[in-house]
Amino acid sequence: MRICLPVIEDRGMDSRISEHFGKTPLFAFYDDETQKLEIIKINGKHGGGRLTPAEIILAAGVDLLLCANLGSKAVQVLSNHGVDVLTGARGTIAEVLESFKKGELKSGAENPCRKD
Repeated sequence: MRICLPVIEDRGMDSRISEHFGKTPLFAFYDDETQKLEIIKINGKHGGGRLTPAEIILAAGVDLLLCANLGSKAVQVLSNHGVDVLTGARGTIAEVLESFKKGELKSGAENPCRKD
């Protein structure tokens, strides 16, 4: 499974999760089968690019998004294309993956009124 995590820094598994999905500067892509991690700089619409963060995730072939929070529109776009979305992610990539394994993250948007 290919997992995406929005992060604010490139420090490998110690990278901290971004609190704002729509304006995150980096995406971490983690393959749970090979345990390989790739962190890339993104240039989404909020940063002057052409694609939304959701469109970048879809183009990357992601199966699951683990993030702090995001708007209901992004959840809908991702879900309509088969990407599962879990929110409530806090801390580092390593900590979030552990929370995911323990079933501690929530499905969908924490604040559906917020637009990202």
